[in-house]
Amino acid sequence: MPVTIDRVRRMGGAAGLVFIVLGLVSIFLPGTPPKADEVANVSRFLTDERGSILAANFLVCLGFAFFLLFVGALRAHLGAAAPEVRPGSALLAAGATAAGLVIAGAAVLNGAAFQVASAGDVNLNLAPYHVANDLFFAAGFAFAAFFAGAAIAIMVTGALPAPLAPLGALAALLNAVGGVGFFAKSGFFAIGGAFGIIVPLVSVFWVLWASVALLRPAPAARTAT
Repeated sequence: MPVTIDRVRRMGGAAGLVFIVLGLVSIFLPGTPPKADEVANVSRFLTDERGSILAANFLVCLGFAFFLLFVGALRAHLGAAAPEVRPGSALLAAGATAAGLVIAGAAVLNGAAFQVASAGDVNLNLAPYHVANDLFFAAGFAFAAFFAGAAIAIMVTGALPAPLAPLGALAALLNAVGGVGFFAKSGFFAIGGAFGIIVPLVSVFWVLWASVALLRPAPAARTAT
């Protein structure tokens, strides 16, 4: 039986929902991470939450495998709506880059938590902790490109609910602003700050809405002129 765009779209919507479940669990499982200037708490966090961190990192990597399936289906759906301009072409690259950076960050953090039980050197624990978080901050720029591209593609094709365009633009802006965490040692934008929860929640809400839309019958798309 040939795989149709409709089937790909629905499979992508289901993959997006699985990603959301795994992603939300992985975000809240280890608790709030220490901020950049809370040096003494980093080793304590890696030790006390070791099991939760290892489990969360596994779920992150598994979840982003489903995210890539969602991105591929989203690209196919948008491309089918306007094949002459291929509005979803940039989404695959941006989504894959973002997923790769998050998975790399999870792997580094996992390594720090995995070995911390036998290593008492605070600096040895601090370095991979910061590297992991820097990879997460870097992923924000790729996510910004993904959401901005999605917003533009939705405006061009009308292939997804119209409110997803401004919401995507907002998610793009928040993810880009999240890069402030590169140099924020404490406060709202730093590791463990409130901004680090707001950005994923807005992003996840966008994916949830898009996933539900992909699971529904395809709307009549408009062609760019």
